[in-house]
Amino acid sequence: MGMKEHGKLTERQFAGIIANTMLGAGTFIIPRTLTSSAGTGAWIAILIGGGFSLLFLFLIIKLGLRFPEETVIEYGARLTNKWIAGTLSFALCTYWLMISATVTRIFASMLSSAVLLNTPIEVIIIAMLLTIIYFVRGDIEIIGRINEWYFIFVIFPVLYAIFLGFKEIRPIRLLPVTGGQGVMPIFHASIKSFFSFLGYEIVFLILPSITTKKLAYNYGIKGFISPLFAYLCLVVISIGIFGVEELQTLIWPTLELVKVTTFPGLIFERLESIFISFWVIAIFTTSGNFYYASIIGFTQLFKIEDHKTLIFPLLPLLYFFAIYPENVYRVFDYSDFLSIFATILIISITLFYYIMAVIRNKKGDEPS
Repeated sequence: MGMKEHGKLTERQFAGIIANTMLGAGTFIIPRTLTSSAGTGAWIAILIGGGFSLLFLFLIIKLGLRFPEETVIEYGARLTNKWIAGTLSFALCTYWLMISATVTRIFASMLSSAVLLNTPIEVIIIAMLLTIIYFVRGDIEIIGRINEWYFIFVIFPVLYAIFLGFKEIRPIRLLPVTGGQGVMPIFHASIKSFFSFLGYEIVFLILPSITTKKLAYNYGIKGFISPLFAYLCLVVISIGIFGVEELQTLIWPTLELVKVTTFPGLIFERLESIFISFWVIAIFTTSGNFYYASIIGFTQLFKIEDHKTLIFPLLPLLYFFAIYPENVYRVFDYSDFLSIFATILIISITLFYYIMAVIRNKKGDEPS
């Protein structure tokens, strides 16, 4: 039922799923989002938010290793009761569904405004959803292979933007390095950055499937490091090129970063087209992984035998959440609301279940 394919994920596939799920549409907007609060101190907010996120990744893995053959949907009922666990599981699966839709809509909005100017956004979203449907029909082993192989296509455009951007930095724009506005703006931005790292919580579902569970910490960190490095570099480079004030006027800062950089020797033109073509894969894996997590979660919650049963019934909801915001600014408002909801939800579930596991001394080999 659901995800009972233990031992089907290699350690590298485990890390690849974490990294690909975390590296999503937020890459396009994170420089503007964090500098709006912390100014030039946004890089500090990245490190703080990343540090807290890594702490919760550790807690999720530590909790999961107490129940090595069960997902959070299953061991939640052991730690509380079926009503509390059911409510939290339903909220978690709904969040995964909504974030999948949000990632899809953000990327579709970017494509519509930057490349496919005359294409209705509904058409772009439908095309993306059809690809995601094909992706989530596979089992966890196929999901793992795709994430492992596609990781290079996900990280390439980020490294590409970083490589070209470093030589364009004006160091004066990075000052003062702490933002010069005190602690609270950085703290506020670090909360926003915490949401940018969300995606690692997919470990709640995939941990039982990893081949060697004692390596989960090691490869969990490896999967986390790439998004942390990418976000940190993109924020620093964006500030160094545009400055804090100009970043607030850019809807898609990272895309603009690619546009203003030049390739050595002027070999290529329209670099943003190359960037976007690679980033389609990043969005495909991010949105697909979240949708897959939602499907698997609901499958286990409602005790359905095959996860494919829910692929098409949940699709109208996915499309509705993606198309609901009226414009890109409403998308950002919607994303801000979802970030608050998700942050509270992930922190609450992780701490609540972990505390209950310690207090009740429950482990997976014990009866419910």
